[in-house]
Amino acid sequence: SAQTQVEQQNFEIRKDLLKYDDVMNRQRQVIYAERLQVLEGADMHEQIRGMIDDVAAGYVAGATSEGFPEEWDLDQLWRAFRQLYPVGLSLDELIEEAGGDRSGLSAEFITQMMQQDAQAAYEGREAELTSEVMRDLERRVVLSVLDRKWREHLYEMDYLREGIGLRAWAQRDPLVEYQNEGYTMFDTMKEGIKEESVGSLLDRKSVV
Repeated sequence: SAQTQVEQQNFEIRKDLLKYDDVMNRQRQVIYAERLQVLEGADMHEQIRGMIDDVAAGYVAGATSEGFPEEWDLDQLWRAFRQLYPVGLSLDELIEEAGGDRSGLSAEFITQMMQQDAQAAYEGREAELTSEVMRDLERRVVLSVLDRKWREHLYEMDYLREGIGLRAWAQRDPLVEYQNEGYTMFDTMKEGIKEESVGSLLDRKSVV
């Protein structure tokens, strides 16, 4: 009877470990598939355009999620954009496009204008470097950022897993908590890959 109990406990432990590993394996499959695509020389042009739109939309969403247009800290938003890429549109020009008053602004309008401006910067960068050089730069930048962010994510997931068992004291299922937080961290990592890739590609001072 005691032997049966021990074997059952060991079986449950192994089963739980496999469930934890399954979370990482699914994330690993996504990253390795993206990495293989880059290594095989995929044309990243449309993917980079999508990244630019996503990052611009994320910046605007973060600055306009609360309050009225008159209360949004657009100066801070512009500082963030200027750190990301050489912005070609001033805040005054944006307000003028919206009718000359901040109250006429909307998150959708700002997003559209900033996406257009960032895409124009991307096209300008490609014109400077030529399409062939830009495609090669895109692959090298994305691969470098992806590898570094993935390594950082692995350390963070290990740290999360080490302490996740303590959640049981709060009557919460450690595995469910690990799955939920792990996927949140994975999404954050993917957004970070987009942001850093876009910033590196649109930075005129980046090494080619």
